Amino acid sequence: MNNIFNLRRFGFVFRKDFLENRKLYALLFLTMMGIMAIYSLIMTRNYCYRFGERYHYNIMYFNRNLLIFFSLAFLVGGLLFASTFMTQMNSKLKSLSYLSSPSSNFEKYFSRWIIVTIGYVIAFFIAMWIADFLRVTAIKIYYPDLEIKFLDLSKLYDDKGSGYYMVPKSLFTLFIFIYLLFQSLFLLGTTFWEKASFVKTFVAVAVIVFSYIMICRWTILFSYGEGLDGFGNVLGSFFAFINDANAEKYMTKIACTALSVLTLTNWTLAFFRLRESEIIKRL
Repeated sequence: MNNIFNLRRFGFVFRKDFLENRKLYALLFLTMMGIMAIYSLIMTRNYCYRFGERYHYNIMYFNRNLLIFFSLAFLVGGLLFASTFMTQMNSKLKSLSYLSSPSSNFEKYFSRWIIVTIGYVIAFFIAMWIADFLRVTAIKIYYPDLEIKFLDLSKLYDDKGSGYYMVPKSLFTLFIFIYLLFQSLFLLGTTFWEKASFVKTFVAVAVIVFSYIMICRWTILFSYGEGLDGFGNVLGSFFAFINDANAEKYMTKIACTALSVLTLTNWTLAFFRLRESEIIKRL
């Protein structure tokens, strides 16, 4: 008998998880969609009111601003949703139901992982498209003479450096891996703190990042011995190296590889923490 992963058994675990938490998922989905719809509607309304007929000439720049907003919404929503990873263990009744489930630890973990990673991405884009449709429909009713376009996701990145695009392609790739790293950190944080996980993980990550930056700063200042200018000189040299056309691809590959390793490490640690938590609660 396969005690690690069975496709049929995993399907039952996934279905059970979804049915038990469908109200929570529906609430999160509607909240996310509502916030994006209302804010993007206000953005478009203010933009049309401010520029009027000139809106036609600034529509591509406005599309870039919308992309920035939806990208930030994706980041914040992903971190918040990752903080729900251990919802099955935050009460005695849920813990009992979770522990009595006839499935392996890997199946329980993998079902939750799919929901808070892949499931979130699918839900976000559905919510974004609905929010964008509501935005365009409402603004067309209010401004029938203006050409209101849907969000153009093809302008997310580009190598040409046009002002119509959000970021260069290399930076866009790096941002994806940075998001995955932070998502894995907040997912891991739920295995340590079952209640107020998002706040506690945010504080812990902020302290670690700040401490790391300060240690690097003090190390550079001590090594250079040039007062406060030493830290700025090193950062300036680093970004000058990044801006070099040949060095950019090399550095991006190194950074993405390092971020991938850290992300996989956090997801693996989260699995072992989940298994450890299950053993503790059984005792």
